[in-house]
Amino acid sequence: MPTSVPILPKARLEALVDGVFAIAMTILVLELKVPDLATRRDPGELFRRLGDGLPTLLAYFFSFGMLAAFWLWHHRLAAKVSRLDRTLVALSLCFLCLVSFFPFAAALLGRYPMNPASLAIYMPAVMGILLCQVSFFAHARRRGLVDPAVGEAEALGVHRRNLKGGLIFALWASLSLIRVGWVWVLGALGVAGVLALEFRRSRSRGPDSGG
Repeated sequence: MPTSVPILPKARLEALVDGVFAIAMTILVLELKVPDLATRRDPGELFRRLGDGLPTLLAYFFSFGMLAAFWLWHHRLAAKVSRLDRTLVALSLCFLCLVSFFPFAAALLGRYPMNPASLAIYMPAVMGILLCQVSFFAHARRRGLVDPAVGEAEALGVHRRNLKGGLIFALWASLSLIRVGWVWVLGALGVAGVLALEFRRSRSRGPDSGG
């Protein structure tokens, strides 16, 4: 298979990925504001004001879970790649660009959860991240950049799982754009399931193994 000259050590890119995710996941919480009360000792008013901000709070937890799932997914894929070429670096930078944009999309969704325009920004950001991830491993496999220890059968299985996961997310995003309320519940359950599965794999295979 064709090979490419590495453009930089993989550890440098992984350090950048971890840093960008750490910042993006932290910025998410800045949208949560402590409410100002007319009567500071009135618990009823405080609970009412907190209830007014519930969509923002839910958007925070949901988006944090999404970023956590994306970070784990990238870590699993990158662990199977032995070296980088220019295309993989470019895909990774596009991926990180969208991750950095994600807190803004989450803030819009939290403030205007039923506005189609906020969904039309949030969902394409999700789909762009998914496309970068799927393309990252597909290119690595096509160009012979996958670690030889992985094996062709395992690499093909990972690629197929990436495609299936991307299609499921695409379906969820499409249904969300037509404002079907229960789709958000399914999305939250799906993110929770992905996180639980990834942590289970981490325990069973060790922290440095690819998933």
